[in-house]
This record gives sequence, C-alpha cells and structure tokens, in this order.
Amino acid sequence: MSKKKRPFGKGFARRAILFSTLAMLALTAVGLILYGRREAILAKQAERAAARGDYEKAISSLEAAEKGMEGEETLLQYRYALAKEALEKGDAARAETLFTQLGDYADSRTLILECRYMAAEQALAAGELEDAKDRFYALSGYRDALDRYDGCRYAIAEQTAATDPAAGFALFWALGSYSDAKDRAVAIARQVTGEGDDTFAVNRMLGVSEEQVDKIKALRTVRERLPQGRLAVGFYHTVGLKADGTVVAAGRNDEGQCDVSAWTQIQAVACGAYHTVGLKTDGTVVATGRNDEGQCDVGGWTGVVALACADYNTLALLSDGTVLSTGYQPFSELSGWRDVSFLAAGSYGAVAISADGRVYGSHPSLRSEELAGAVAADVSTGYCVAVKEDGTVVHTALELPWENVVALSAATTGTLALTDDGRVLCHWFRARDALDFSDITGAVALSAGATHTAVLLSDGTVIARGLNDQNQCDTGSWSLLAAD
Repeated sequence: MSKKKRPFGKGFARRAILFSTLAMLALTAVGLILYGRREAILAKQAERAAARGDYEKAISSLEAAEKGMEGEETLLQYRYALAKEALEKGDAARAETLFTQLGDYADSRTLILECRYMAAEQALAAGELEDAKDRFYALSGYRDALDRYDGCRYAIAEQTAATDPAAGFALFWALGSYSDAKDRAVAIARQVTGEGDDTFAVNRMLGVSEEQVDKIKALRTVRERLPQGRLAVGFYHTVGLKADGTVVAAGRNDEGQCDVSAWTQIQAVACGAYHTVGLKTDGTVVATGRNDEGQCDVGGWTGVVALACADYNTLALLSDGTVLSTGYQPFSELSGWRDVSFLAAGSYGAVAISADGRVYGSHPSLRSEELAGAVAADVSTGYCVAVKEDGTVVHTALELPWENVVALSAATTGTLALTDDGRVLCHWFRARDALDFSDITGAVALSAGATHTAVLLSDGTVIARGLNDQNQCDTGSWSLLAAD
C-alpha cells in the first residue's frame, strides 16, 4: 500500500510568506537606492550629452530630474547653447524662438535682434527685397539695419524704374540723400516730363502746384518762428521757460521736480513724469526731481542742442546728430540713429527725424514708412504722430484729417495739434479725458500730459486745463515771452 503525499504544512507556508516579504523588502530597498541615484544619473546623462554637443538630449535629461537652483541654472545654460547652435547653423527662426523662451537670460534679448538681422539678410540673399526691406526697417537702430533698409529700397527703385519710370521716380525721390538716389530721381523726372529745369521737372512729377509750393513755404515760416522748448508738463507739474533764461514751475513738488527757481541761462526745458530738465546756453544740462532710474544723471553731458523726456528717461540731441539717453528705458536702438535734426519723447518711447526726413522710432509701434518726410513728431504709449511739410498729419494708430498743422503733442489721453493760425486741434481717446481748447486763439506752443495740458499764447501767457489737484494748472501769472 503506497503512502499518501502529505500536503504542505503550516511551517512551510510561514517560511514562504517570510521569504516573499524579505524579497519584496530587498527589491524595495534596491529601488529606493536606485531612485536616490536617479537625479545623479539623469544629471550625468545630461552632462555627457552636453559634452558631445547634443543639447536637446541634455535638456531632456535634466528636465526629467528634480532640479534645485544649480540644476535650473545648468538647464538655462543648455537651452542658451541650443539657441546659439541654431543661430550658428543659420536657422534664424528657430534660434529666435529659443532665445525668446530664455527671456532676459544672459544676452538673449540682443541675440533675438541678431536672429532677426540674420533673417533679413537671408531674405535679401534670396532676392526677396520687399521682405528684407520690412525686416531691416523693423530693426531700426540695430547695427547697420537702417542702411541695409535703404539699400533694399534703392534696389526696389531700380527694379521698378526699369518698367515704370514714374513709380521708380517716386521711390528714388523718397530715398532723399541716400547714395545717388536724388540724382536718379531728377534724371527720370527730366526724361519723363521733357523739362530742362530740375525743379520744374521734379514738381511736375510730384504733382505739386505753385499754390502748394507757396503753402509749404508759408507753413515753414510759421514753424520756424514758433518758440521751442518753452513749455513742458509732467504727470502733476508744469514748467515754463521765461525770456530771460529763468524757469518757473507749478504743481506737485514732493520729489523736487519743481525746484527750478535757481536755474539761469536756460534755453529749453522738458519734463518726465516726476523730473524736470533744462538745457543751458553752453550746451550742458541740469536736472531735478525723481532719479531712482538715473533719469537725472546728466551732469557730464556737453554739446547738447535739444532735450526730450520720456516718463522715466532723459534724452539729448547732440550737435553731431547723435542721441544720448539715461533712465529706465535702455533705448538701445538710439545707438544707430544718425544725422538727427529733431527729437521727441513721451511715455516709454522716443522718436527722431533725420535731416533728410527719415523718422526713427524706438519701438515697432512707433515706426511706419508713411512717417517718412515728417518735419515734426511726437510719441506716447503705442503710437507716433507726425506732421508733413504740407501741414497734413500721419498717425500710426488712427486717421486724423487735420490740415495746416505746424506742431504736435502726444499723450496717453489724446493727440493735440497747433495750426498755422494759432488754433488747437484735439483728438481724445476717451470722453472723460476730453478738454476743450476751441476758444483759444493765438497759440504758439502746447504740451499735452496724462493729467493736464498747457498752451502757450503769443502774448506769453500760459493756459493750463485738466486735473488741478496739485495746482499744476496754476499758470495764470506766467509771462514766458519777451514783449515786442
């Protein structure tokens, strides 16, 4: 009789459970050890990938790790290197995207401009002149972008003139003093019209009548007689320059922005939000008021011929046609501005006009090819407004059917213009900000601000309207112009 197999006993089951538990504990311990080393493993993988130039792999490995401050910095370094690699390979669009994602890391902001410059060069090399022109124009002030912009315009003018001489003339004429553009335009004008006189030929091509020429001359005469740099407004203060070179101020003075009573030999004044600057007759500059952004650091400036203020910046036009700036906004574009003859600023922007009518804007929203040929301009948040020699106005944000304008002032609340007969025109963005100046005649200067606006009359008095909670409109006793 065979023996029956005995079933596993309780002792065996206990041993099996114990073994399983120990195995699980061992595996868990190994897992914990490996997980503890995971960060180091991923970091090492990232380091090896970066060493062989595989920055995408390095970034992927490091992103999978739980990074501390050191790891975050390394990740930024890898991303920066990947962006630089794309730039070096000529992939301008991808490089710009990568640098944009890096924000203010290292020199990413500057390299974004380099990416855009490369894209413009690539468009030019491909013969895409219009695209290249627009790209170089958007880079106004960076490297030689403005010269390259004009080069594209010149090439387009040449191509156009070959098939449409009249259109080619307009393009060459718009280039002003660039290269031989003016001579090319005159030659086309004489050829098309058959006129032997250069002026007659050009005027016929431009469609300018004798009456229009006379009007332009009359407006120019009025503009040249307007007092310059006599009136300025800040957020809550108003400043006026008297005929004897001294300065008066009204309004808020908690940061010393109205401490101008001791100034002498001043030939122009300008205001930021909470600071005031004065141009002395010797070409130096004085400043008072808030200086937390360095907007009053003008002590070393010399050779200054004109001043302008943004809210927290001071800008100066030098006798050599270049522009200086100090304060909150870096205004890196200004380094490329040349042959400047007119300068203005407001809010967070700046605008300048060159001797040949080219308009420079510090920001894309302040630039438009339609501004070319302006004789005066101003800027505020997000827009530029300019007046042409025929008295018409170009606004980058809206259409203004104004005529016979000789001066402008821009503010966040609206745009104001001065006509040749001394009237003040207004366009207000919101009804609640609207001020009425329709009763004023004999105006010779104006300055629009965020809270109030001031107008200088031909008799030297100043009318200020708007918010007056800081007495910024108390200008009734002022007399800024010398008696005839």
